[in-house]
Amino acid sequence: MLDYQFRVTKYDPRLRNETGAFTGDDWTSISDIGEVFDGRRLTRERYEQVEAAHVRAVELFAQESGVTDLTVRTPELHDLGPGFLLPDHVSAVSGGLSPEDFYDGLTVSLTTGLELVRAMLREDGLWCVLEAEDRFRVAVGWDYYLYVGSHRPCSQTVDRVRELGLFVDEGFISPYGPDRGDSMTFRPADEGFWVEVESLAARTGGELPLLEMWAGNAWRWHLVTPGDGIARVRSALRPRAVVTVFTDVPVAAEDDRMAEIEEQIRRLLHEGSPVIGAMCLIEDRETGKLHHAYLLDEDDLPAWLETARGARRCGVYPAGTVDQLGTLTAVLPDGDGIVRARWS
Repeated sequence: MLDYQFRVTKYDPRLRNETGAFTGDDWTSISDIGEVFDGRRLTRERYEQVEAAHVRAVELFAQESGVTDLTVRTPELHDLGPGFLLPDHVSAVSGGLSPEDFYDGLTVSLTTGLELVRAMLREDGLWCVLEAEDRFRVAVGWDYYLYVGSHRPCSQTVDRVRELGLFVDEGFISPYGPDRGDSMTFRPADEGFWVEVESLAARTGGELPLLEMWAGNAWRWHLVTPGDGIARVRSALRPRAVVTVFTDVPVAAEDDRMAEIEEQIRRLLHEGSPVIGAMCLIEDRETGKLHHAYLLDEDDLPAWLETARGARRCGVYPAGTVDQLGTLTAVLPDGDGIVRARWS
């Protein structure tokens, strides 16, 4: 059990008001480099000194907790693109780490975990909680806060972290613990679920779109057909992913159908719609590759339509799965059949 909780900050507690809010003039992000705070310009060198102290603090807490490996939980990706995560620190990662490899339950070395912490401090397009079950947990919060939990009091580490010039608030409960109130309960994607998918595909008689989300803001499409097609898709899914099977098959990207597609998207993006955005599918005419787009407003619509008109097929689906009758949603369980992913 993580009986000991710590908040690590660079903010002097003497500058907090009666509610605990910091009232001083200080920077909160790497993007503040070059700005002046309390009469002092934040330089790149100064930023990196503070960043290194925070990374070192995590290392010290992990070491006193007896941790050498960490597990990625509740991962999120932003501005997802090809290539590797941690582009400035690839040497720290065995074999590199691609966005497609960054999923809930991934085990990484402490060395790689520290580089993930560095990337989160830099707001480098990823976020997660790192934990060693019942022994250690760390999360990077807003405004350059670190939240650490341990099964040990870590008294020596607290003293050493303070020597780094940081402040440690003991007993401060992390807002990113396993009991976060924004987690949703999903059914497991067990054999019963896949029997329903098989039945739906057979009734539809076409290729059903299956949307896989393996990290927050990270989606990819699959097309499901009865029989071997379902087994093929299942083998390609990442651990603990959320999978959603929609009932409407993609349609040919022809002029008469594109008008319907455009109208469907506009309805989903309408201000009064209960749905938050539209999940869009494009099948490349030449390669057959499936492309995903998440449209939040009509500003993104013209560019998507231009691409879709040159596609083989396309489809549009509500981001809120409850808004399409018959949609099936589930989370991949672990090998013991238990769902451990905490999706919001």
